[in-house]
Amino acid sequence: MIIIIDDDASVLLALNVLLEAWGYRVLTAESEDEAVDKLSGAGARPHGIVADYRLREGRNGVQAIRRICTLVGAEVPSLIITGDTSSEDLREARARGLTILQKPVAPPHLQAVLARTIGPAEA
Repeated sequence: MIIIIDDDASVLLALNVLLEAWGYRVLTAESEDEAVDKLSGAGARPHGIVADYRLREGRNGVQAIRRICTLVGAEVPSLIITGDTSSEDLREARARGLTILQKPVAPPHLQAVLARTIGPAEA
């Protein structure tokens, strides 16, 4: 299962549809807190995380990824999708070794990066 975190409902829906069409099981959340609540309720460790960089309430995707990894007690392959171009803002993501994709992301490119970063869809 891949968890997608994005506070834009239309982006969240589009990513959900794409990833499911590619064979991934998906769990979606509009915030870091919602992601943690859903994962706690699911009782499963995600195989990957796709997070927008800018989230609500001054949070960001790097913080959400860090919190989920703490929750599950392990590093989870993750990537950040962002419209930000400031290297200062994305420094923490790079320091964690996260894959960063700049918006807009063409679906074939996203699919290739997911396969490399998170792995192929579950059979």
